[in-house]
Amino acid sequence: MKTITLVSGRLTPKALSVGLVAFIFLVCVMLVSAIAWQLKQSADERLANAKIAVHNIVRASEQQAQDTLRQAESILSNLAERVEHEKLDAEQRVRLSKVMANNVEATDGIQGLFIYDQNGDWVVNSFSAEAVAKNNSDRSYFIYHKNHPGSAIHVGQVILSRTTGDMIIPVSRRTQYPDGSFSGVVLATLPVAYFQRFFERLDVDKQGVILLALNNGDLLARRPMIEALMTTNIAKGELFSRYLINSNDGTASLTSVVDGIERVYAYSRIRGLPIVAAAGLSLDSVFATWWTYVYQASIMVALIIFVLTGLGFLFYRQIQRLLVAEEDLRLAHRDLELIAKTDSLTGLPNRRCFDITLAQEWSRACRTGNSVALILIDIDWFKQYNDYYGHVLGDECLRRIAQLVGKNINRPADLAARYGGEEFVILLPETELAGAVGIAEEVRSAIEAAKIEHRGSATGIVTISAGVASNHQDGVIEATDLLEKSDSFLYRAKKLGRNRVEHQSLEVLET
Repeated sequence: MKTITLVSGRLTPKALSVGLVAFIFLVCVMLVSAIAWQLKQSADERLANAKIAVHNIVRASEQQAQDTLRQAESILSNLAERVEHEKLDAEQRVRLSKVMANNVEATDGIQGLFIYDQNGDWVVNSFSAEAVAKNNSDRSYFIYHKNHPGSAIHVGQVILSRTTGDMIIPVSRRTQYPDGSFSGVVLATLPVAYFQRFFERLDVDKQGVILLALNNGDLLARRPMIEALMTTNIAKGELFSRYLINSNDGTASLTSVVDGIERVYAYSRIRGLPIVAAAGLSLDSVFATWWTYVYQASIMVALIIFVLTGLGFLFYRQIQRLLVAEEDLRLAHRDLELIAKTDSLTGLPNRRCFDITLAQEWSRACRTGNSVALILIDIDWFKQYNDYYGHVLGDECLRRIAQLVGKNINRPADLAARYGGEEFVILLPETELAGAVGIAEEVRSAIEAAKIEHRGSATGIVTISAGVASNHQDGVIEATDLLEKSDSFLYRAKKLGRNRVEHQSLEVLET
């Protein structure tokens, strides 16, 4: 009788090997697929968040520009009505000059107001009540109104002011005789620096950009600032040639024609005005942490696959290596936290560290009722310093100023930080305004005494301007109010001649 050998229910070594290989391969494919899907979702989420962020920045920039231009339009309309219905004799011109000067003083963002006759001669201006023998008939805005009837305002390209030498945005309106013929122009000048300062307060990365431009592509303001602002036109870029021709607002990922950086942009035409607002975050910044996550995830997948296909000994060793890597990562994370709170150029705490500390000290002051003061410092004429000496010496100047600022901070709780660019900030917990003003004067005097050469400054040396505010001042309700107060006093210090400390009168506070 023939014996039949039954096949055992156990897998053969070969089948087991094949099954194991197939199982490992399937697990690896599923693992890679899952990680790839997760990375794709993460990338989409980061891009969506970036679009929301730049959209909000554009909305803020758009609102700022619209409010400023509408204020200018209202003032120009009033001036045009006076010119068209009142006789501008010598006495009326003096009175009107004072009214214009008061309008400039009361309106944030307007540098000067001017009235020109039909020949382009200066009739009245906000800078001086005396007659000025100047003629602006060659200006493009004057020529525009001379050739275009109508009472709408005209926003011109950036020009250099013949009064102050600053870059300005001219906003003008036609005036006319009762018969409709051209009688002159009323003009408001908006300093480019006004919009630059506003842009600096918005949160974009170092390679990010915020801009205002005319509908023809001429730049009006841009962060970061470029030297060729007045001659730069971006009409040939994708933003104008591809997107704005199809939609008045939206988002897009494109490469800048100015600096060649690829960014995710939001853009919008400002309603009722010939201006486009746009903002962009660099894709490198948007995906910086995502790429770190990609690298970490890729390494982790590779390690898992290696473990699945390795022997027990290698599995054990890999675990040990992972433990060492985890410790290294923890130490690196600790070092990165320190780096993240320190400005690499000056060695002072950075803006992020300052923001965190300000929130903590403000919360403490609200609970205890104690004072907290803030000093905002800006190096005078620093752009001219960089232009004259170069950015390498400019960086060295920033380091020296940082050292002098830091040396005048004695208490452990006080914080001196680099706020951004050539601005520094000093946070003084449990300090009244008088004490803060004293410290600000010490810092200013120390920097002046250092006599750092600055041929681009009228004083010949590097100086600073400072604004000082405390939480017990009127209008200071939130921590951001403290910053805004000190910033306004800093602006006043700049306006009053620089190399000074400005603050609210102590007598006013006591009353």
